[in-house]
Amino acid sequence: MSQNALNLDKLAAERAQALVSGAKQVTNVKKPVDTLERLATKTLGVLQEQGVYAMILFLFSRTSDEAKIAPVICGQLFRALKLLPAFKSDSQVPADSADAQTALEFYTNKVLDDLDTLLLVRDLYEQTLIYARYGAKAAGG
Repeated sequence: MSQNALNLDKLAAERAQALVSGAKQVTNVKKPVDTLERLATKTLGVLQEQGVYAMILFLFSRTSDEAKIAPVICGQLFRALKLLPAFKSDSQVPADSADAQTALEFYTNKVLDDLDTLLLVRDLYEQTLIYARYGAKAAGG
């Protein structure tokens, strides 16, 4: 294996750890880690059933405590994208605080446009969300 090979499992694990840490820092939610676990589970379901675009829409449509945790998830998913070779030099990758329109336009024009990229992103996001669920469960219990 070359030194330039991308280890998606490690990338997913690092982003999942950052998700749990980020959720713990959300102070205006009564049980932020439990909320993260619940929202990561729902988000994973949307990703697996409807795809990447629907998942992003879902995250931007949350209300109540989930609306306070959703930006943590979006931010870490955006950061994961920036680590993929196809997006390292792309200045259009949404920032952590991106609004829904900016994020959705980016996904439409940059991720959904290429099937290989879409499948890579979907796999990365799926693994990240799975690890985030387990990480939140471990941190909460």
